[in-house]
Amino acid sequence: MLAADKLLLEGKIAQSSVRLKWKEFKLHHMNLETVGTQAAVMAGFSVSALIKFHTHSEVDRRLLFLFYTSNMVSLSANILCVATTTMIVVFGSGLSTRGADGSMVRAVDAIYALRRYVFGLFWVGVLTLLLAAVFFVWIIFGRRRAALASTLLFATIYLLFRSKREISKMFYFERNESISFCDLQRVAGRRV
Repeated sequence: MLAADKLLLEGKIAQSSVRLKWKEFKLHHMNLETVGTQAAVMAGFSVSALIKFHTHSEVDRRLLFLFYTSNMVSLSANILCVATTTMIVVFGSGLSTRGADGSMVRAVDAIYALRRYVFGLFWVGVLTLLLAAVFFVWIIFGRRRAALASTLLFATIYLLFRSKREISKMFYFERNESISFCDLQRVAGRRV
């Protein structure tokens, strides 16, 4: 009877562990989908700028080069972000739901490890899109208007990164402060 109770308890612990890990998986999954969607929108902005922008012949070629280069870097970073998030979401979902025992933990750990890369691509896309806008205003406006518009764009860049830093600090926690499933895995075996 005690052996059966022990097995029942281990099964319940394993089931609860899987439920908790599933919640963590859904959280990361949703975050990556959000970032991927925003990157797709910004990639669309870059494509539009590359296709629709026409200029007069006496424009400084260096500004044009910087404008197009910034747009291409933004487009590339955003497309990489979209493709990476798509692969992570698809393969992570497959591993977590159809994989062997322990695959839920592997899927969550892999998504967690790749999130910095995805966020890095996203921020490169944001920054270079705003830089392309700076070069754009210098191409189409006179000095005074371009200086004013550039000031607004650089203020936006500054405020974005300041907000990112402050928000990251507010929500930061050490990896070892998060919920650990090691104890539960020892009790429940490799079922999670």
